[in-house]
Amino acid sequence: MAKIAAEHLPTMLRAGGPEREAASEELRDLLVRAALAYLARQTHPVEAFGADSYASVAEDFAHDALAIILRDLDRFRGESRFTTWAYRIVINLMADEARRRTWRRHPLPENGGETGGQASGVTVETAAERQAMWELVHQIISHDLTPRQRQALVGRFFESKPLVVLAGELGTDKDSIYKLIHDARKHLKRALRERGITEAEILSTF
Repeated sequence: MAKIAAEHLPTMLRAGGPEREAASEELRDLLVRAALAYLARQTHPVEAFGADSYASVAEDFAHDALAIILRDLDRFRGESRFTTWAYRIVINLMADEARRRTWRRHPLPENGGETGGQASGVTVETAAERQAMWELVHQIISHDLTPRQRQALVGRFFESKPLVVLAGELGTDKDSIYKLIHDARKHLKRALRERGITEAEILSTF
């Protein structure tokens, strides 16, 4: 099959029939390559995604991203290249999953208490740094976010609740949950930056 120019993909995806099928196949291949490129740049071990190979990780997330793109195609306004918009979706999915799995191993401490992360082999200095980091994250989440932002963020990343479950709990839809989580993460990052700490530094502690 001849390669399809990226600028033609949105029109073909909207057309339906064989055109949509061909464009979907082309886009899926592009998403797989984008996912593999992202994995090559990151330090996440393949086990961080619960898989046994980067190829299977890329295939899975490309499939999920393609479903989102087809569902939300009307949201593409042409303000950037279509592939840039599509790549951002698959990369965000992968980054969120890696972060969710990392945070799931280190649950949000209750009232800044023990995290359970002080496993055998962890030095006193590392344990103290880890505890201090989580106390800071806990403080920001507990006091700086709105109640709905806090429920969405904690429910998704610390309790691993599906989006549809959170939408039901908050009496809204999945798109609104995405927005709540996006705003909560942005607020959390800003609060960390104001304290001279990056999100990467938080994750590198664990």
